[in-house]
Amino acid sequence: MLSLAVGRLGGLMAPSRRWAVLIGVDQCGLDLQLPALRFAESDVLAVRDVLLDQEIGTFDDGAVKMFVGPDAGWRQIKVFLRDLALKSEPSDVLFVYFAGHTLVPQWSDQLDAYLVTADLDPGTLAREPDHGLRMSFLKRDIFDAFAGASFLVLDCCHAGAYAEADRRNAKVLLSYAEAVDRPRHNALLACPSESITREMPEYGHGTLTHHVLRALRGAAGDEMGRVSFARMATFVAAQGMEPPPVHTAHVYGATTILTQPPVSRHDRQALNSPANPGILRPCLNPLEDQTSSIRQLLDRLFRTGVRSAPQAPQGGRDGRVEFVRHALDAESAAVVQFVSGNFRIVDQTAQFDKDTLSPMLEIAAADGAKHPRATPGYVVSHGVSRRMLCVPLSIEGDRTLTLAVVDPAPAQLDMGEPLAVMLRAVWGTDPVADPVQAEMTVLTALRTSFGRLPIKLYDDAFSLYQQLIGSIVMVFEPVVELDQRATGVSVQSFEALARRHERDRRAPWSTLRMAHDWGDRFVVERDSILVAKSIHSYAEADAATGRQGTKPLSVNVAVRSLLSDAYLHHVNKALGEAGLNPRTLTLEISEQDPITPEPGERWPQEPLVYFHNRLTRLARELRISFAVDDFGVGYASVARMAELPLTQIKVDRAILHHPLALEELTLVTRVARYASDQGQTGQPRTVIVEGFDDDAPISLHEIFRLGIHHVQGYFSGAIASTSLPELEPTVQDRIASLVRGEQ
Repeated sequence: MLSLAVGRLGGLMAPSRRWAVLIGVDQCGLDLQLPALRFAESDVLAVRDVLLDQEIGTFDDGAVKMFVGPDAGWRQIKVFLRDLALKSEPSDVLFVYFAGHTLVPQWSDQLDAYLVTADLDPGTLAREPDHGLRMSFLKRDIFDAFAGASFLVLDCCHAGAYAEADRRNAKVLLSYAEAVDRPRHNALLACPSESITREMPEYGHGTLTHHVLRALRGAAGDEMGRVSFARMATFVAAQGMEPPPVHTAHVYGATTILTQPPVSRHDRQALNSPANPGILRPCLNPLEDQTSSIRQLLDRLFRTGVRSAPQAPQGGRDGRVEFVRHALDAESAAVVQFVSGNFRIVDQTAQFDKDTLSPMLEIAAADGAKHPRATPGYVVSHGVSRRMLCVPLSIEGDRTLTLAVVDPAPAQLDMGEPLAVMLRAVWGTDPVADPVQAEMTVLTALRTSFGRLPIKLYDDAFSLYQQLIGSIVMVFEPVVELDQRATGVSVQSFEALARRHERDRRAPWSTLRMAHDWGDRFVVERDSILVAKSIHSYAEADAATGRQGTKPLSVNVAVRSLLSDAYLHHVNKALGEAGLNPRTLTLEISEQDPITPEPGERWPQEPLVYFHNRLTRLARELRISFAVDDFGVGYASVARMAELPLTQIKVDRAILHHPLALEELTLVTRVARYASDQGQTGQPRTVIVEGFDDDAPISLHEIFRLGIHHVQGYFSGAIASTSLPELEPTVQDRIASLVRGEQ
């Protein structure tokens, strides 16, 4: 905000600039002993909304900087604040707000605290004490250096898991207040003395922040409705908080207005100034309260945990038990097999004491194993202190293989069922070798178990899935044109296939199918990335062959993607960038998808009619072709083949192993010829048999006699690769011999 202010001596002061720096962290650094918070990050958004409110706010858009959640790193915050302090003028205003934990290290004999940022690592502070956001830094290097009026609002919960943390935090705040001697710095500091966090679900905010927001919205206004820092702090102090917040106020600065009556901001801005956008928030999700703990555990499992987890001890099977123990900051862990009320240790960490833990294992064997499918996990308690988390991993008859984790971090154990779901999912992955796939598997398990996830987890999953699909390699498998003459046997076209690694023989089905668990956005993004990869890779491989002419390329696509204009934009863009003729491309419609509207979605015509019209328009506008893929499985039907504008029909290998394989293939060829027999097209649709190999119960000779002249599979000796080789002469001879029925 730019305005002119008259100084005490009657001269003009420099234009006033107002900055607000808002910091909120639910997930508390890299230490699991700090319980996750629920409202710190949303508190930042609420304070932002008030400061920028078009009617009462006094801060301009662009002058409010937020450091929220994973983006709240101590290094970035310190650099940003220091830059503001160095360029400040006497007329400037700086408002700093923090919601989260404070931590007073036990090794320090100084009354100083760290504001716990997302990346704070308590284990490094003894050696590197400046690797964090210290209150002494704020006082000395920011507020003491700031030339104008500065304010600090600290709504913190102490690190209750640390000895004497409550007493030492209180002393730190008092020490900070006593040390504030700048006449233009004011602070409102709160830290509870009890061991629980001071967040109130009925408020939806931290307690201090709830009262601060009430004050700023007008409850602390003067006779003209203006709310200064001093009036806000006085109002908050009168709300009966125990212990009361620490409040420092000086003559200068404390009277600085933070919010004003509704007309004030409009008077100061041009009438055509854009309005501050409204905020849209989804309905409360049942897992919302667990979001920070889930994200913290994901970070431990797949980032910091992977880097810092100790190697498996001698005798460990594969290191997964120790990996889980480390991630949960547990005393010990083991894999236990429960059979008919008895138990046997399959694998264990070094500290797992079977004799000491036998009473708890016996309880689990007798009671927990009776109904292993009733819940994803259960907790066995013994005495007042010991707890064992049991997560069934597999069930076979009366044998239940169970992961037992002894005394995990309380903040993690309090997650309940989501924790059990995550551990069961991660057990079937390899977090060290493939952390992205493993993390996506865990998030998908949460999605399928609990339905819609909180928006933060959903956004995390979307970014992660983009990264996972982006790592896929596209290889090309030839479609062979059959002939009785060796010279007539050739590669007719190629199909793009997804692989995690070039030499893999199988598609990463679990990765590809994850998208359907998340919905259309993931499906469209998956197909958009893969079609772009396919087109660019194919164009490069084709150029490398040096041969004249480009053979056709087919790429798989989901029904929902073909209904998305965004996907088609990616197709068109990739074709243009690669310089590939659109007529080269055929999109194969996946048979895993129904051609039906989603729940709540309305189509203007019957599904097949609507989809037929859609494909017809796309073929005309984009000049690409369409095929039905994997006929014989999923939602494939004769109606789908007959009614859609297809240029190819690809038959799944499952039909080859059906007792009536020849009869079914005969039906397919009749449907393929139907349009041309009726005079609707000049050529019948091409039929391609997929997955043919030497073990197929029907021969190439029989397939060729039915009028099917195109086959795809390992029989050709050409393995799918990133290159586009022609068939070797010996392979041509062998295939021609099979077509003639000589082998």
